[in-house]
Amino acid sequence: MLRTFFQPNKFLYLILLPFIIVSCINGFGQNRNRVTISGKVVDKKNNPIPGLSIYIKGLNKGDVSNANGQYKIENIISDTAFHLTISGIGYQTQSKEVKPGGSTDLTVNFEMKKGQYNLSEFNVVGKSNAEELRETGYNVNVLETKELKNLSTDINQVLQTTSGVNIRQAGGLGSGFKLSLNGLSGNQVRYFIDGIPMESFGSSLSLNNYPVNLIDNIEVYKGVVPISLGADALGGAINITSAYRKKSFLDVGYTVGSFNTHRGSINGQYANKEKGYFARVTSFINYSDNNFKMYDVPLYDLELGNYEGDIDVRRKHSEYSSGMVKAEVGLFDKKFADRISLSFTKSLNRKNYQHPDNNIKRVFGHFHSRNNTTLLSATYEKRFGKLAITAYALGGQIIEEVIDTSSYKYNWAGESIRRDEDDQRGELYDRRSWLEITDKVFRSSAQAVYTIDQNHELAASYSQNYTTRSGTDYVDEFSTSFQSPSYINKTILGGSYTYKPNSKRWEVSVFAKEYLYNGNIVTTDSQDEEVEENIDLSNTGYGFTSRYFAGEHFQFKASFERALRLPESHEILGDGIYVNPNPQLLPENSYNGNLGLRFRTSIAENWDFRSDLNTFIRSSNDFIRFRPMGPFGQYENISNVRSTGIEGGFEIRYNSFASLNANATYQNITDQTKKDEGLENVNYNSKIPNVPYFFANARFGIKPFHKETDGNLSFYWSTRYVHEFFLTWENLGSAESKHVIPSQLTHDLEAEYSLKDGKYNFSLSVNNLTNNIVYDNFRIQKPGRAIYFKIRYLLQ
Repeated sequence: MLRTFFQPNKFLYLILLPFIIVSCINGFGQNRNRVTISGKVVDKKNNPIPGLSIYIKGLNKGDVSNANGQYKIENIISDTAFHLTISGIGYQTQSKEVKPGGSTDLTVNFEMKKGQYNLSEFNVVGKSNAEELRETGYNVNVLETKELKNLSTDINQVLQTTSGVNIRQAGGLGSGFKLSLNGLSGNQVRYFIDGIPMESFGSSLSLNNYPVNLIDNIEVYKGVVPISLGADALGGAINITSAYRKKSFLDVGYTVGSFNTHRGSINGQYANKEKGYFARVTSFINYSDNNFKMYDVPLYDLELGNYEGDIDVRRKHSEYSSGMVKAEVGLFDKKFADRISLSFTKSLNRKNYQHPDNNIKRVFGHFHSRNNTTLLSATYEKRFGKLAITAYALGGQIIEEVIDTSSYKYNWAGESIRRDEDDQRGELYDRRSWLEITDKVFRSSAQAVYTIDQNHELAASYSQNYTTRSGTDYVDEFSTSFQSPSYINKTILGGSYTYKPNSKRWEVSVFAKEYLYNGNIVTTDSQDEEVEENIDLSNTGYGFTSRYFAGEHFQFKASFERALRLPESHEILGDGIYVNPNPQLLPENSYNGNLGLRFRTSIAENWDFRSDLNTFIRSSNDFIRFRPMGPFGQYENISNVRSTGIEGGFEIRYNSFASLNANATYQNITDQTKKDEGLENVNYNSKIPNVPYFFANARFGIKPFHKETDGNLSFYWSTRYVHEFFLTWENLGSAESKHVIPSQLTHDLEAEYSLKDGKYNFSLSVNNLTNNIVYDNFRIQKPGRAIYFKIRYLLQ
């Protein structure tokens, strides 16, 4: 059956099917010219002015000028002249008449004059896409990366700065990580790139591989996820958006730093506006020795296994390398499509392990893994009057190799001895192994949004995910892992209705999702006999979002969802390294609620202030949790877990000169299961172990001068605090003797210098400035002080 499914002709048909469907209805719509208006806002001394609103009267479109005074309003459909208006605190409102010239994009610059601020005018100005998303009923943070692209940072480091998000890593670059969102973590949070799910993409395409200058925004949905993402997310979703531009550009970055770290990226596009086509290449490379110093690690005698004390030593077998190339070609502004593209992605990595991800007692000197991912995808976008359609299809193959073939034993002192010839053990497994796991994936999605009128909107979505997994061990002849293919298939259907009254003060949206899940799982029992199980797990979810503007400064929002999260392939099938299979694993379901308050005002002529406060509750049944058993483990269901908490933050900004951001999160995640297999649960009402419950971030930035000719100099200071938490259940044993992950306080400094209006950029970053010993997991240290230098060239 599986071989038939993946025959080339049928596979190609499945990829093209969503586009065949939507292409059949293109006769119902007419193509109209779409133009982009962009420009720059400056004062009489030619200094850029950020934070001013530029909008088009009557078209409900606009943007806000960024730190460089630049703005861009895209996808403007108009056959007649219109007025472009700009206004903001402390400046006179201006308006210019714009006459579209066919499909030619326009540049409109403004020189602002000081003047009185008319509050009534400010209420009708256009907003950036990011600000419009923040004002929806969803509990969503939008992280804009335009001020971070010159810095030596990746997506994970950016996400760590937002409220409600905590990321724990097991080492340096390329190490395993666990992202928690309002107390829910792992696969309870879904990840997307431009709306395409990243599930089972392979270890070389994880978030900590992507440098920040390859992306534009990061959308963080907490608890309630829109149907457009087609996600079975229990705790929320993270959607990474890249820039879609109808012009040529080139963005090249390179970072070098501590621990022999090198990171490079190239993001370039050639676009022909007259003929309506583009070709784009996106790529990155990463390498690090990860040879940072470890303190107080245990040393064991290799002959007898006796403990000989703790030592300080540098890591020796932690190198990591990865690379990705994505090539995309497409058309835009055609009668049959606003945008249609085909892309090919290839990524690779190699990761050396010095120890398991959950302890440091066992030391490796050869154990490593490799990944090889190949993906082919297509996307389609088209608006037919009131109907907007988007679709994609993706197919590919992901190969993960786990190589444990060494006959040597190692310790932290770098010593090694060879095992006896009759000893078949590897460094991790009872038998030496070279396991290759192959996933074949096919995904497709389609969304349609129909705007009935300015008050009513309907939407529908379809998302499908098919994965088949097989494996071969080239060394262990007795291994049966994944020798018989297993597969899982997941389909999610969604529908929503949104009502917006004429006053625009409030809005409500209701939605429903249907989850369909089936599969065939093949495992082995204790006698190495194959056991085949068919699974069929389907259910329904539903929810709503609402928002209300109370006056000019306050916005209230509320959202609710009965969410489901279906088991992932590595949770139910195992991963061939540390995770054992569990075909009995059930889907998680949760009742998620959010209440939020946003406040925005201008304190004085040049000061802006905004703040957010949110409370949340997650009541989850059949909660999926990883249960460690030595270096290995298995995912299991916990009957009932409740997560409650509060998070808040603020931003204060003085023109483009200085800014301060801060946020904090408190979360209480407890086991609400009263009975466990008929017996009283001794952990009832106890905090789930090994999960942080209080953390906070702050970031201060200052720009001493900002001149196009002389350059732009910026300094940033960031700090992060995580309060201590127990490794095991809090109510078992004595608090004085239990293992604790200690409180963490770290500081980072960054300096950035740009020339020629952002064409040439240089930055210097110092992470963990005070060289503290920091942990995300028990006794597994993260890097100490690290220094990175980055250069970036931007041509657009």
